[in-house]
Amino acid sequence: MTPHSIADRRMIVLDVMAKAGVERLICCGNGHHMIDLANPIAHLTGYRSLGPAVLALQASGSARLLTSSVDDADAMAAAGVDDCRAVDDIGAALPDFIGPSITATATMGLRAMPRRLGEIIGTARSALDVAIYAATARKTDDEIAAVRRATEIAEAGYEYLLRTVRPGIVECDLAIDVNFFMRGLGANDSFLMLNCGPRADAVMPSSERVIEVGDLLLCELSPSVAGQFTQVCRTVSIGAPSPTKPGGYALLVEAMREGIARVRPGGTVGDVCLAIDDHLSAAGFAQYSRPPFIRRRGHGLGCGSVAPGDVAVDNSTVLEPGMLFMVHPNQFLPDTGYMMCGEPVLVTETGNEILTRRQSALAVIEASAS
Repeated sequence: MTPHSIADRRMIVLDVMAKAGVERLICCGNGHHMIDLANPIAHLTGYRSLGPAVLALQASGSARLLTSSVDDADAMAAAGVDDCRAVDDIGAALPDFIGPSITATATMGLRAMPRRLGEIIGTARSALDVAIYAATARKTDDEIAAVRRATEIAEAGYEYLLRTVRPGIVECDLAIDVNFFMRGLGANDSFLMLNCGPRADAVMPSSERVIEVGDLLLCELSPSVAGQFTQVCRTVSIGAPSPTKPGGYALLVEAMREGIARVRPGGTVGDVCLAIDDHLSAAGFAQYSRPPFIRRRGHGLGCGSVAPGDVAVDNSTVLEPGMLFMVHPNQFLPDTGYMMCGEPVLVTETGNEILTRRQSALAVIEASAS
């Protein structure tokens, strides 16, 4: 079943529950909304709580939500549940909310909850996280629409960065400026990594370092719309790049394209990673295509579900239409240091769709820019 809506997704969950003999599912959300961490509450209701929240889903389809009194009332009303309680102390309200003990109770998201709340819910219960996320890996129509808009914002944010960056600017000032720009376009959240230097080992959070001629600027722009994250990864040369950098960057883009070409229904996530690794290995960089130089070649896009997971050779998840993930062969190369390129990719019925209008290319900012 293709989940066109959150309601469709909950119907799939009910089927998973029935097959597992589960009468009640306790879903837990810790209030953290991150690009590569799953949040069951957001996944099954579309609701982004400001703190810990608990959803009780019965085999009958009835759903009740317990959340904090500081949360947004309109957002709670849109969660599509039969009953919602907002309280000052979730721990005190949990026993009554959960009610009488039911043997056939399972959990989802319990391990990420604060310990005191987890102990009240009961850590000995069976967990359905793996089965549910596997069955509901496809994005809904609204999530796909949201990621399209978020990608437009990410690209606009990058174009704004290119118009703004110049030698003499402080990294963190630029990062804040770009974040505010994307918020002004409608991003409800944003995860941004941005750092500069003549040669980097990895992308890092922004610091108070002043951007200089000769730097490579690494950036990872990840705005969210309606709780759905996207991401673009880019590299910018401040001043003319050294002779080795354009060739090294072109190699990474070629590897990325090889990986994206493997994105199609019936393929696996591991196939995508292997295509990237093989391309770089053939160019003589096999030793840099494994830890500690590289951990993954992309990842799912939350904050509800992060299926199909990390783009890694040992991920055997079979790709299905409606799955969404990043492909980014961000890589350290001995002659250039670390560089970044990456695009959000949607699995379609016949192959894939790259959601960005313009794909990665090494940008160059004139050294005389002021």
